Order: sequence, then C-alpha cells, then structure tokens
Amino acid sequence: MDKTRGKLLHNQHLEKVANESTPIKIPASPLMESLGYGTYVNLYKLDRSPRCGQIRSPWAVKRISRRARGAGKLEYNKRIQEEAEVLKKLTHPNIVGFRGVQKSEDGMYSLLLECCQTCLGTILENRFEDDLGALPPKNTVKMIFDICKALDFLHNEAKLLHGDLKSSNILVKNDFEIFKLCDFGVSLPLDEDGFINFDKNPELQYVGTAAWLAPEVIDVKDVIDAKADIFSFGLTIYETISLCPPHTIYIRDEDSKESFKDESWDCSGIERAYGTRPPLPQAFVFTAEYNKILEIFYYCTNEAAEDRPCAKEIRVSLESSLNSFNLC
Repeated sequence: MDKTRGKLLHNQHLEKVANESTPIKIPASPLMESLGYGTYVNLYKLDRSPRCGQIRSPWAVKRISRRARGAGKLEYNKRIQEEAEVLKKLTHPNIVGFRGVQKSEDGMYSLLLECCQTCLGTILENRFEDDLGALPPKNTVKMIFDICKALDFLHNEAKLLHGDLKSSNILVKNDFEIFKLCDFGVSLPLDEDGFINFDKNPELQYVGTAAWLAPEVIDVKDVIDAKADIFSFGLTIYETISLCPPHTIYIRDEDSKESFKDESWDCSGIERAYGTRPPLPQAFVFTAEYNKILEIFYYCTNEAAEDRPCAKEIRVSLESSLNSFNLC
C-alpha cells in the first residue's frame, strides 16, 4: 500500500471514529477550572475522561461570560462563531489548535481549543507583581521566532491579518517550549497583494485593541496591510521588556501595582500616544543579549508600514541568533 493511500485510509478512520464518538458535553462553568478571561468571554479547562485506557489531553473552552448582556453579548457570540470558522482552516504548530464548536439551546457558542498552560500576558503580569524584571532574552527570542512563523503562515498562506496582536493573545505551552497565536475573532482577509480590500468588502472593520494599534489604523487610512500586525507585534515585544501595556509605563501605580485589564484602564492620558513607539523603561538594564530583541522592536514599530520588516524577514534574521540561546 502506498503512503498516500495509507494516509487517506488513516484519516477516514479518524473521521469515522470522531463521528461515532459520544458528543462532548460541556459542564457548567463553575465545574471547570478557569484559565483566564477577556472582555465578555471566559476561558476554561475541560478535562476529558480516558478512553480505551488511554489518557486524553484536556481542552480549553472559550465561551461567553455570564456578565455579558445585550448587544455586547451578541457581538462576542458572533465573534466566537466566526473564530471557529477561521480556526477550522488553520493548521500550524504555532497557532492554537481547533478542536470543535458547540451551540447551546439559547444560541450561545462554545469554542473548543487546544489547551495550553498560560498566556504571555499572565506571565508578564506575574513578573511585574513579583519584581522579576524583563522576560529573560532567551524566552523573548523564542517567542519572537515562534510567533513570526505563525504570522508568516497567516499572512502569506492563509491570507489573513490577525488584527489583535498582544501578549494576552499569545499562549505558552509547558516551560516556554512553544508559543502559539490565538484569538482570531477579529481577523480580516488579505487580498493577493497582502492588503485589506475595504472597497471590495465595505463591511470589513479593523477592531484590535487601542494601545496596540498601528498608526495607519488610527489614522483610518484606506491602505492597511499585513504590516499592521507587525507594528502590534513590536509593541508585544515591548511588553516583554516593560511588563506593562504600551504607553502605560509612567502611570503604573508602583505602590499598589494594580493590574491593567482592558476594561479598567483610564486611557484619557495615554490616547495621544497610541500609534507611536513607546519609550523603553528607564530602569531597563541594557545588556548584549537584548541587542537583537531591541533591534527587532525598533524595526517593527517604524511609523511607515513600508519601513517595517515582514514576519519572514524577522524569522530569518533571528535564525543565526538561536545557537547563542541554545534554541536550535
């Protein structure tokens, strides 16, 4: 039997087993371990019972928060549905794995995903709370390399703009073993030239998160391409150094060390800085190990989109540095 036919039969067998298996029953939220939350959505860990004596890995369940009401609830429910449709088509080691989607009797969707231990945002928040300083360069280099592989695939093969790159949308598996991009609820299609075609698709809208937006998005320019993701990614690299969201470093309450969640920020004093490159923290210790990281941060946050590198260029430029961090 040739390999192609063998693989086809194997896939047909897996599909048959999946169709014949008992549907996943998602318990009520209080019965599941919480993994995190965002605006109007919660993430839970779903432990799956063993089958045929084999232990099965847990899944993550993304569902609408019980706090959600009205139009916001409907909008985020729609995003979960759309995210499921996007993830079905994405298979890449640095993009969170799609496991399924379910619709409850009240019309609310739950998205089943590969389960990772935590997200980069939580790691950075904990480092701030514990006065541990910037993320070690070895971990940051690994994050940049992994996420650039995901972005290269997303921009050039899947033809999608992520549209909301930030530390809370980067998952971390095991002890910094691998980083995975997640949360595709506001992703946008790119045309063959890598641009968002608003003329052809007037219903498209760039959502994102304000503090991470590229200048061309804030200026509402007609021309937005994959480089908008690169600017946001540059600000994500900045987070690994400053341990706080872009443009908030000088309004952190150092005594109470309050957590900066999207829904609780007072943005009145920082909105004018959106779309710009934030200054590095004065307390940051510049060592040779951070040189490449800082170089990439500066290139990614250039004001003009054409002056920013693409994801592949960043990945290739890092390959020669992997040996020094024992990441090969």
